[in-house]
Amino acid sequence: MPDLQNKLENVLKEFTPGGMERYPDILYPQYQGYSLSNIPSTVCHLLNVPGMGEPALCGEYLDKFTESFDKVVLVVVDALGYDLLNRFMDSGKADALKQRLGESVYAPMTSICPSTTCSALTTLWTGVSPVTHGVIGYEMWSKEYGMVINNILHSAMSFAGDTGGLRRAGFDPDQFLDQPTLGTHLSNLGVETDAFMHYSIGGSGLSTMHMKNVDVHGFISESDLWVSLRNKMNNNPGRKAYYYVYWSPIDTLTHRFGADDERLAHEFAGFIDLMRSVFMDELSDNAKRKSIMIITADHGSVVTPRYEEFSLKNHPIFNSLLRIQPTCENRLAFLYIKPGAEGAIRQYFDATWPGKFSIISSKQAFDAGLFGPGPNKSAVDDRVGDLVAIAHGDSYLWRGEKPNLMLGRHGGLHPDEMLIPFLAIPL
Repeated sequence: MPDLQNKLENVLKEFTPGGMERYPDILYPQYQGYSLSNIPSTVCHLLNVPGMGEPALCGEYLDKFTESFDKVVLVVVDALGYDLLNRFMDSGKADALKQRLGESVYAPMTSICPSTTCSALTTLWTGVSPVTHGVIGYEMWSKEYGMVINNILHSAMSFAGDTGGLRRAGFDPDQFLDQPTLGTHLSNLGVETDAFMHYSIGGSGLSTMHMKNVDVHGFISESDLWVSLRNKMNNNPGRKAYYYVYWSPIDTLTHRFGADDERLAHEFAGFIDLMRSVFMDELSDNAKRKSIMIITADHGSVVTPRYEEFSLKNHPIFNSLLRIQPTCENRLAFLYIKPGAEGAIRQYFDATWPGKFSIISSKQAFDAGLFGPGPNKSAVDDRVGDLVAIAHGDSYLWRGEKPNLMLGRHGGLHPDEMLIPFLAIPL
């Protein structure tokens, strides 16, 4: 197992798309069989049904599984970076997983770009990359609605407490995506699809957008989750099924305290211990037969102390060169610049934040396949802007009017953000 981990980690770290520079603290998404975008077709492959979107993960991840499965459980732990999971295992906080490595496949793969939840989960439900599904960043300029929108809350970026408010502008989450979704695909093939997520987001606009033809179960707590999933599988032994689980507390803790805080390990240990005792150990033999569980993440995270130098309220000259506030993510900012201001923007970065960001044009990003191999959604050119600022180290750009409270961030291309786990455990 360590040989496979080391081999794939080297493959991923050595990959540099055409037209992009190689940096020690940058890891590019590798959509050709080594990324999150390959998970939907991997689920289909394991169920022995036709795939959708991008192809399945390449053979190194799947060669151990020579027979198909009747049930696939995908557990998405928000912000569980590959190195973070390794630290949990080394510290004894994930023994229930570590003890199963001998019969499992465990290796890194990459997230997508931008490495952020709304883009990654849309990829998991469509099988295509952000450049194709068009949900490209946490905050995104939408020409259709004449505003920068929040792709998680489905509200205007600058509106507080207005979750779902885009409906007043004519936004319909059922219609916003023009891609087929996994639930419909599997339903048409006779595969039952169930999703388990916290009850507070089960009916959100983003969930509605993703989960057509999916039976959504809102859980209250981790014990509720694992009991409900166990009972569902025990009572449904004879039918092909896909079970999707989304769990977010690691991401919440990471943003508030940083990825090096001990709270993360304790929280994850409780989650995994309940997974073992309530779910894995109490599945019936019939439910375990030809069933497999995959544990992965949407992205990882980087520790980002509160630096005043990155708060844009302190940079009025920089702001004066922009048409709108930066969009997408703090660590992967899309810049909409005033006519003739590109040179001044680049000079400002060089003089004010030397070595802290790499600045590329949106054309360079598209040509390199940074946001995916395509085809490109027609609206995506407007959604990315003129320049892309890629953060190095613990850098970020923070909009000045909001309090800067986060000690952990993601969205960029640091290995801690981009490397995520693929852990496949036959049940």
